[in-house]
Amino acid sequence: MKALLLSALLTISAFSGTVQAHGDHGAISESGAMTLAPRVVQKMTLRDYGYTAGQLDTSWQSIGKDQIVLKEKGAGFYIVEVTKSGSDEKVYVKVLLDGSISDVSKVYPF
Repeated sequence: MKALLLSALLTISAFSGTVQAHGDHGAISESGAMTLAPRVVQKMTLRDYGYTAGQLDTSWQSIGKDQIVLKEKGAGFYIVEVTKSGSDEKVYVKVLLDGSISDVSKVYPF
């Protein structure tokens, strides 16, 4: 009986995990890109993720809504400009429509 229950539980969990991990989420919106970009910039203060901008210093951790601007909307991507608090320094985050990050650069255009 235990073996039957365990087998059923493993089968159900295997199928439900696959559905959640590979569901179709659709394209990201402008507001979604503008929400994602500052989170990426904040994570870049912890380590270098291999983007053009490299690892950012900890002063990039505090980002307000007024520091985020949609710079460009292109075919299949958004460029979001994030300005450092108390500075004119900017980084540009290229967000693809699937929600992945193509690059983060200190120079615009890429």
